[in-house]
This record gives sequence, structure tokens and C-alpha cells, in this order.
Amino acid sequence: MDVSVVIVDWHQPDLTRRAVGSVLSQRVDASVEVVLVVNDADDDTVRSYREDFPALVIVPEPTNAGFAGGVARGLAASSGAVVVLVNNDAVADHGFLDRGLAALAAGGPTTAAVAATAVLEGRFAPVVPGASRSDDDLVAADGRRWRRVETGGVTLVNGTGVVLDRSGNGRDRDWLRPVDDAPEHAPLFGFSGGAAFLRRAAVDAVGGFDESLFMYYEDLDLAWRLRLAGYRIGAAPDAVVVHRHAASSGSDSPLVRYQSMRNRLVVTARDATDRMVGRVVARTVVRMVRDLAQPARAQLTPGAWWRLVREAPAALRRARRLRRVDGHDAQARRRVESLLT
Repeated sequence: MDVSVVIVDWHQPDLTRRAVGSVLSQRVDASVEVVLVVNDADDDTVRSYREDFPALVIVPEPTNAGFAGGVARGLAASSGAVVVLVNNDAVADHGFLDRGLAALAAGGPTTAAVAATAVLEGRFAPVVPGASRSDDDLVAADGRRWRRVETGGVTLVNGTGVVLDRSGNGRDRDWLRPVDDAPEHAPLFGFSGGAAFLRRAAVDAVGGFDESLFMYYEDLDLAWRLRLAGYRIGAAPDAVVVHRHAASSGSDSPLVRYQSMRNRLVVTARDATDRMVGRVVARTVVRMVRDLAQPARAQLTPGAWWRLVREAPAALRRARRLRRVDGHDAQARRRVESLLT
């Protein structure tokens, strides 16, 4: 299969060069092109990339189009029948391309994508209960906190794909699982845009990435629409990248929290049953009331909530318009939601 690897950069040249180098070092029985999209590009940065990597397809984007827009630019500039997404803050392990392509091929033409495995860069140890907290701590689904350590510790999984629950929340499957522990049993719903293998024909058939999402939930939205169209999403557990978590965007910044809240609402409005949409809208309103009443424990600031209130009507109208264009009936939406945790 002809393969296009798409990497999106935004002012992270050192990280991006690592990612590109790890892809170029792969040995695979396929024709591979690497497409580097440079968000908020300037002439010097683009010139430097072209000098260092003359074989790459460089796509300068004068604005910051986000991850969703960057990937869309990369898809448009690429030619491979299979498109591989790799985060610019990740390093592809030996055999990454070969193993991911094999898993996608084994799934057959109805498998539109396979999710690779991302492990966290570095070693981590659990934080002792009662110890002082750090903003750099990572928190697992069970509430256990993990902290990076220089010696000892274990390697943690960043994710093996995406799980979606009935409240519209997407999360990384196997998040913060020590690599030697048994894998999570939650059913895989989608792939993470940080490490995935996609069939171009399937992606094109459902309209590609929604650039209006900018960042977060754009991969889950595409996976949802692929499932609505009857495609399957599989896994390539042995195709591994090592990810420097949140090196490009931060793990809990105001932007991350806002985009997650906004895009969860927009994506469910486009893809979910009316019942699920109503549930997500209600939970969002409850969250807003709680945040405004208890600002010290708020997920979003009052200013961010005011921004969401201003932006939501137009975003939701657009999502419902796209929902009609997608044309899936209630039965198809219920079928997909039967897969949710």
C-alpha cells in the first residue's frame, strides 16, 4: 500500500524533527511519503525544514489551523491510499509502520482505521497518598496520581485508542496503565489522532476531519461518522509510538478544558441520537451552574462559559446542518451507541 504520514507542527521544531526522523528511519515494504504541515508558518521555519528534509512534502499554513485543520491540509497534500497520523511530540518505535499497516490490511476494506498504541515518554511512580500534589502529576481514571521519576518507576500507557461513554465523554483507553498490567476491557470506539492508520477512501467518503473543531474530539468525531457509515475501527497494539504527553498543548490548560467542553457538545449534536444529545446538553448546563456557583472548583472560568454561551448557538446550528447532510437515520445512531460504555 502507498502510505502518507502526516505530521502537524506548531512552533515545536525540535520535537517535530524527532518525529520526522523516527518516521524516515522506518523500514517498510511500501512507498512512503511524509507530509509536514507547518501551522502559523514563517519563511525561515519553512526554509529550514526544506533544507533539513528535502524529501518531505512541506505544507506551510499561514494561520494556526489547529490539529484538525492541519491534518486536513496534510490529507489534501498527500497521495497515499493509507494516511498515518503521528503527533509531532511522539517518536515512532521500530516497526511502527509495518505493524500498523499489517493490522489495517488484516481488517479488510470495511476496517476504516486502526488505533496504534502510545506509551508515555519517561518513567513514572505512584504518588503516595497524602503527599503534596504537583501540577505535573498525571491522574488515572481511578484517581491514582502518577509522577515522573528519574530512577526506578514504570512505563505507562498513554492510550490504545479512544473510548466513548454515554455522556459524550471521550478518553484514552488504557490511560496510565503500567505496560505490564492486563489491558483495559472497555470496548474500543475510535482512534487517537496522535497515532493512527486511516484508509483514505473511507475518510473521504464521510467528509474528512471537521476543521471547525480546531483541536480535541476531532478524531472521535471522524471515528463516529465512520461507524455511522458502517465501517469498523480496529487496533494495532504492536504499532507503538512514545509520546511526550501534552508537550505541544499542555495537559490541563484553559484552552484544553474549553475545547473539550465545546467540542463534546458539538460532536454529539452532529453524531448522536437526540436522547444522547439532550443528556449532554443537560450535563453541560449543570456543569456551568456548578462552576459559576463554586468558582474555586470550576472547570471553566466565568469568561470561558460566557464565550461558550455566545459561540454555542452558531456551532450547534452548523452541527445539526451537517447532521442532515450526513443523512444517517435514528436506527444507525442507536446501533453505534450500542457500542458505548
